[in-house]
Amino acid sequence: MNVENSNSATSQKDSSKGHENVRANVVSNGNIQVAAVFSSRQKVQEVLNAVQDETSIEVSQVEIVEAGDPKMSEKLERNSAAIGKSMWSSHLLLGSVGLFAGLVVAFFLTQFGPALTQQNPLFTYIALISPGLFIGLFIAGLIGLRPDRNEVIQTVRHAVRYGKVALIINLKKSQSSSEVSQLLKQHTDKVVESVR
Repeated sequence: MNVENSNSATSQKDSSKGHENVRANVVSNGNIQVAAVFSSRQKVQEVLNAVQDETSIEVSQVEIVEAGDPKMSEKLERNSAAIGKSMWSSHLLLGSVGLFAGLVVAFFLTQFGPALTQQNPLFTYIALISPGLFIGLFIAGLIGLRPDRNEVIQTVRHAVRYGKVALIINLKKSQSSSEVSQLLKQHTDKVVESVR
């Protein structure tokens, strides 16, 4: 039984090292934002000092959001032009991929498919290009929704609404998000992370 207990403890320890956010596992740490909620600004300052002592977090990476903060949106989100540019490029890229996939499938069907598709190549191309394009654009829209970002934004807004203070850390590539999250979890229960 001791072996089983130690194995389960090890597996729990290993799973706690990973990100709770699946998307954060795929993206480099330079694009991750960690947010934590505290009861007062004094507590935020104490925790921030502890985090800076144990990690390489700099003051320029930190944002503190309190009730009535007029720059809360700027602290949570990047420049809106960058967000729009990434959405535009993802729609162009995935729409083109969908269009190309539809063209390839239509080509094979008109060359080697059933007699119906070989006898009506124009309708076959129309019938397959449209869904290919639509599916590519649909996937780009899903990527643009970013439900993981919503968790950070709603957590911070809810905390500020009820008089708490949020600490937001924008990580660099060389910094470990799991290490920062674990340090913050030692001081508060509410720690969320997301890709910026």
